[in-house]
Amino acid sequence: MLKLLKVKNLALIDELELKLHPGLNVLTGETGAGKSILINAISLAVGERADIEQIRTGADAAIVEATFDLSGREAIQQTLKELCGSEQDELVICRVLERIGRTRCFINGHPVSLKALKRVGELLVDIHGQHEHQSLLHPETHLAYLDRYGGERLKELLEEYRSLYDALKEVEGLRRKIMSSERDRERRIDLLRYQIREIDAAKLVTGEEEELRSERHRLLHSEKLIEAVERVRRCLHGDEEAEGAVPLLMSALAELRKASQWDDGLNEHSGQIEQLLYSLEDVTKCIDEYASKLEFNPQRLEEIEGRLALISALKRKYGDSVEEVLAYRQRIEAELNLLESHEEHLEELERKSSELRQRLAHVAGELSKVRNESAKEMERAMEEQLHSLMMDRARFKVSLVREVDENGLAVDGDKYAFDRDGIDRVEFLISPNEGEPLKPLAKIASGGEISRIMLALRAILRSAHEIPTLIFDEIDVGIGGRTAEAVGKKLKSVSRYAQVICVTHLPQIACMADAHISVRKVIHRGRTVIQVHHLSFDERVAEIARMLAGARVTETTLKQAAEMLTGQAG
Repeated sequence: MLKLLKVKNLALIDELELKLHPGLNVLTGETGAGKSILINAISLAVGERADIEQIRTGADAAIVEATFDLSGREAIQQTLKELCGSEQDELVICRVLERIGRTRCFINGHPVSLKALKRVGELLVDIHGQHEHQSLLHPETHLAYLDRYGGERLKELLEEYRSLYDALKEVEGLRRKIMSSERDRERRIDLLRYQIREIDAAKLVTGEEEELRSERHRLLHSEKLIEAVERVRRCLHGDEEAEGAVPLLMSALAELRKASQWDDGLNEHSGQIEQLLYSLEDVTKCIDEYASKLEFNPQRLEEIEGRLALISALKRKYGDSVEEVLAYRQRIEAELNLLESHEEHLEELERKSSELRQRLAHVAGELSKVRNESAKEMERAMEEQLHSLMMDRARFKVSLVREVDENGLAVDGDKYAFDRDGIDRVEFLISPNEGEPLKPLAKIASGGEISRIMLALRAILRSAHEIPTLIFDEIDVGIGGRTAEAVGKKLKSVSRYAQVICVTHLPQIACMADAHISVRKVIHRGRTVIQVHHLSFDERVAEIARMLAGARVTETTLKQAAEMLTGQAG
């Protein structure tokens, strides 16, 4: 459940803390007092879309921090462990919205992506506002409600169906690609064959280009190399003008050995010079061998230039390096094999497509069967909930229909159109009054009825999904009197197994609250700010009296408000 909400610099909120309690939390206040801003703050905390216009004027950033108690919430803790590497009984979410357009998200102090925050948020809070009332009027949303009500069995079937559906679409997409214009296929085959021949003719070798460039560099400077190496050899061997390093070092060694007859301590230095001489003789030998191979070879240089030009030409066409050119050759060879064996491959794809369609049709049939069973259960559950919400004569129907399509899936002896959700088309029908036929919600339900239908849906869906906090923003639109009392009791009932936060203008709902919070606008230091306050019993009496009578609160109204609260407490 949501324990604490801290908000800073969001819309009209300067800085506030809102403590929330288990059970039913009610937010009341005058129209425009800022109740929906608090709901919006919670939405931001759990990853909903943000707008920099929400940042308070004069501030660089808005900050929302929400603290949740996760005791006993294993599914949420497991998700948290996957994202942050830890699972705790308390979860602190922080979202920072900056005016420069950047948003930063943190879970228990760890930076996370907005996608990760939203993933956790969906497990924590279910926010139901006016836009969702209206979503009920669109039949395309109804299938998702039915599938959600169907629980784990339906969820597993739908996941299996979608996996097969995606596999089928991949196979059929490849099949269509192969079956595209035969002329284009032949052209492509000719092109690929030419490219493979061109690359193969070059006989490219990994690392060859670097070796060729190094050899070219030597050949381009071969004359200078010959001169330099010859100077080195003269320094090592000596010539007519000067004695070389090797003879000099040999002479030094001979003299030192002679001197060591008179001082044994010189033997150590003799050994050192001897090692130097061995090393120098090795170097001399290598230099002599290198010098013997040095030559100015214009023909070889021309060969190298031609080879490098060929490699460069192939790189311009097929890749930025020899490795990439060779990798490209492997890819096009695979494509060529596919195109040349397209008849055999088409047969294989057709076999796979037929097999996948059969499996998909089987799962689609099972999915449809479970949906029909869930629909009947949902109808009974919804009618029970609607009757308790003062829609005593209401009948609720989940209509499942299939569309015949000769290219569809073969299920139950016929072929039906299908998409990623299956073969079923779902629409909720209702008859609010006795004697009236069942009709689509959009054609018959009033605003107040839509609110109650949505609350009934929430009540029955709660049993299948363990979301700890439910938020209802103005669920009371279009209702009053005994109906408002019934809605209040339903919210109270739902709050026994989930924390409920409700924005309301109705005293019949407000008097049911376990925690009653007043939201109001005040002027502070010349600016309008929003403040929240947990009401005591006497303050609740005054607030409910205001909700009953408006500005003209009388003793009679106060007494009525007190009786309403006392009656609920009893």
